[in-house]
Amino acid sequence: MLSYEVYKILHILTIVVFFSFGAVMLYTDAPKHVKIINGVASFLILVGGMGLLARVGVGHGGGFPFWVWAKMAIWLVLAVAFPVSAKRLPQNLRFPAYGLFLALLFAAHYFALYKPY
Repeated sequence: MLSYEVYKILHILTIVVFFSFGAVMLYTDAPKHVKIINGVASFLILVGGMGLLARVGVGHGGGFPFWVWAKMAIWLVLAVAFPVSAKRLPQNLRFPAYGLFLALLFAAHYFALYKPY
């Protein structure tokens, strides 16, 4: 079992990698390995987040609080939205889409900090 600090570093670093490679996907004709790294980072965000939940005492038997469901929904939307947007959005809509993705990141950050129920 890893410590709280290790899970937190994993979670935060993979969020940075996810958004960095997501930007590369949106603004360039990204090679396949960029898309793979983005997908792996997305999975590691989930792993780090679940490890953090276990470390702060959120049990899996009684159900998750609202803020956890909200963060998981945001994560799912972003995990799907980056590759779909990179493939389907016209170039002129990609910058506003990235702004929306950053707003979702800040919303997830709000849920993590204030844990509204």
